[in-house]
Amino acid sequence: MIDLLVLYTNNLDSAHAFYSDLGLAFAKEQHGTGPEHYAAQLQNGAILELYPATPRRPANAGLRLGLTLPAGTRAPGRRQMSDPDGRALILTLTEQTMTTPEIETAVTERFGPTATADIHRHPTGALSVTIHAGGDTITLDGKGNSWGWTLNPAPDSAGHEHTATSLTNALDVASSTLR
Repeated sequence: MIDLLVLYTNNLDSAHAFYSDLGLAFAKEQHGTGPEHYAAQLQNGAILELYPATPRRPANAGLRLGLTLPAGTRAPGRRQMSDPDGRALILTLTEQTMTTPEIETAVTERFGPTATADIHRHPTGALSVTIHAGGDTITLDGKGNSWGWTLNPAPDSAGHEHTATSLTNALDVASSTLR
């Protein structure tokens, strides 16, 4: 398991701003008389450090980096981009897992106070949510950025009629379908 990744950059402030904008929380550090740099702990416990490049340690622009982070205010999904030093970055933004009370609140906000949600969490981390709103039933199943949902499914239906990139997106689209 990798527990430390150090990126040397030609512009520490730009790299810090870029990675901070992705949702990483950095602390400014300095070890002894060494250079000031930034460090952030990733979800898996690994540390990502940003150091100023030097002639002895030039910017490692040839590095290809993949990060998986919570989506936060951005839409879940996968994106390819470059950081300020030209490093290829494949960013996967995942929806943070909603708690059962958060799902129930989201259902009430979108479908009204009489709507109910039956929520089942699978051992794999996937969720199944059945919403009863008025005379309609909506089934949602998924995990991360892969969701399927069906309005008033037939008893013998297999699969879902619609897909969504997040539970939030599935709830939004399904509720707008009922309006």
